[in-house]
Amino acid sequence: MIRMGVLGCGYFGAEFARAIKEREDVQLAAVYSPGKSSERLSRELGCPRASSVDEIMENADIDAVIIATPNYLHHQHVLAAAGAGKHIFCEKPFALNAEDAAEMVEACRKAEVTLMVGHIMHFYQGIARVKAMIQDGFFGDILTMHIERTGWEQKKTEVSWKKMQEKSGGHLFHHIHEIDIMQWIMGVPTEMYAVGGNLGHRGAEFGDEDDVLLLTASFGGNAFATLQYGSGFRVGNHFIRINGTQAGAVIDFKRAEVRVISDAGETQFPLFGDEKSARAICELFARTDGGISYGSPEERPPEYILVSLREELELFLHVVNGGEIPEEKKDLFDGSSAVHSVMIAQMGCSAAQAARGRKS
Repeated sequence: MIRMGVLGCGYFGAEFARAIKEREDVQLAAVYSPGKSSERLSRELGCPRASSVDEIMENADIDAVIIATPNYLHHQHVLAAAGAGKHIFCEKPFALNAEDAAEMVEACRKAEVTLMVGHIMHFYQGIARVKAMIQDGFFGDILTMHIERTGWEQKKTEVSWKKMQEKSGGHLFHHIHEIDIMQWIMGVPTEMYAVGGNLGHRGAEFGDEDDVLLLTASFGGNAFATLQYGSGFRVGNHFIRINGTQAGAVIDFKRAEVRVISDAGETQFPLFGDEKSARAICELFARTDGGISYGSPEERPPEYILVSLREELELFLHVVNGGEIPEEKKDLFDGSSAVHSVMIAQMGCSAAQAARGRKS
């Protein structure tokens, strides 16, 4: 029986706690966040509420922790958990700079604890199928990739930490999933160029993150990627387009489908393995600019997130119990997915900042 603690009781942390509570092979030992969300979750699930992070780390009966705290706290919480000898599942973004990310991975390696990063799109069936097709050579050499995760954000009654560049890292970090898929398929770029800024969301009712980011990545001059991110797009979209020498694909989040095009024709298959997940993401986009939407502790994630989140937890517990890591998921455990994604997001932010410096 594995005993787990959950740090951060917001949108994802609360759902992990609920998923743990449903299982018979793991015990929810404690939850913690400094606000009322942990009190509410403790009452809902009938589990202890820790009074501090230290209380969880110092509890020798807790074997593993879910770290779903605000992005800027991941570094200190992962280091503390590794120092306490606890297995770690850390939500995205793993860290807010590559140096911290590398330090966190090394700390877990030295402590000989399991580390898994929460890059949930690895569990989307359609994306995993495209990745397998690329590995099998169906696409030939990958030439280009284009990522778009854009929309328009309305005014909020309160400004969340998720909208503050220093705490969230901005869109490239907080919405790092597509960057993770890019590195999963293409590796780490050698150069990145960018323009961007906070163009349409200035004022006390908004945060200070860049709301428009246009980026180009070069992979040694042999392949290229373009990325559009941000909440400053009145006409938004959410997709990944991949082009190879033999085939291309569009991973369309708004329609929950994948289209693969080659000389043999076009093939379509679902992004998710169940119809409820597909309906949920389509309904999200019908209500909001889903590509730049943010969850809150008062609401529960849509079905497509719930399904994949439980698959993440299942795999994490399997590995903590001594099970073998599937080959296609090893990068979620060896630190490469975590560090490389953070490295690319940092490169993009630095390139955008350099462009602003040249303009001024």
